[in-house]
Amino acid sequence: MSQANVGRVTSGDSEWRRLLFIATGLIVVILATTSRVVGSESGSVFKTDFKSALTEAEEKKLPLLVHFYADWCVPCQRMEREVFTTSTIKDLLGNRFIAVKVNSDHRQDLVRQYNVETLPSDVIVDSLSGRVIAMHAGYQDQNGYFANASQAEARFVKAHAGDLIVTRSRENNDVAQTAAGVVTGQLELGDAQPLVGLNGFSPIALTKNRQWNRGSPRFSWDYKEVTYHLVSREELVEFRNNPESYAPKLLGCDPVILWESDKAVAGDIRFGAFFDDELFLFKSDERRKQFKANPEKYIRLQHALKADQVERTVMR
Repeated sequence: MSQANVGRVTSGDSEWRRLLFIATGLIVVILATTSRVVGSESGSVFKTDFKSALTEAEEKKLPLLVHFYADWCVPCQRMEREVFTTSTIKDLLGNRFIAVKVNSDHRQDLVRQYNVETLPSDVIVDSLSGRVIAMHAGYQDQNGYFANASQAEARFVKAHAGDLIVTRSRENNDVAQTAAGVVTGQLELGDAQPLVGLNGFSPIALTKNRQWNRGSPRFSWDYKEVTYHLVSREELVEFRNNPESYAPKLLGCDPVILWESDKAVAGDIRFGAFFDDELFLFKSDERRKQFKANPEKYIRLQHALKADQVERTVMR
């Protein structure tokens, strides 16, 4: 009986050791895989400390790309394997951005600051003004990621052209060059400048409450290449989720002039009118009165305008 009991214990102990060995092996494999997926592997272009990455972006006058992920996020792991390992994306992030990875489980303060609701998410920040240039949520393939990041970088360059001589450290030498090939002094007087809609007043406060509340560059969002300033983080989220409901129609251009001459001329915030809760801006009170006399005539306009088509001295 004693021997049988010992035998059973020995047999059970052996089985327990076998299972422990298998479990330990699985844990090692999982940890190794996770390390390859989200770790700071050799040669990675991503920083791991947000504060130092922001400081470096400010010093080098480059946009800051913040990639939010989590260890449990399967699409995040897929992007690591399929996107961030490619030479195209490594070259893009290594030469034209300061890129940093942020584990959303460890930095909830940054998740709240940038209103991250989906993983993975990439937030591109203008390091010189602090405003968000672009935000892309969910899995992106290599081509989509490259296109979205390049478009955001172009906005950054456009906003700071002439000031973007950057010294970038390369493997064997330091190269002084202008960001994204923009030559200092290329931006001439009269060229289109970055556009701030509604003179910086909040489109949400105006649309919802008919109040002229001055927004802040801290809470800004780009819509159709026009930057709108909001009053609070809550307003920023609301505008980001539904910008077409709050931004002036026709990029703020006078619909009467557009109808009559096919010219996109910026309206003035002093001469605005709401029709069906949509905001229209006009060049003068006379034009506004023309609109009010027959609004249906002008709201049928189907122009697909771009910001650089707008004739203006100051974009309202």
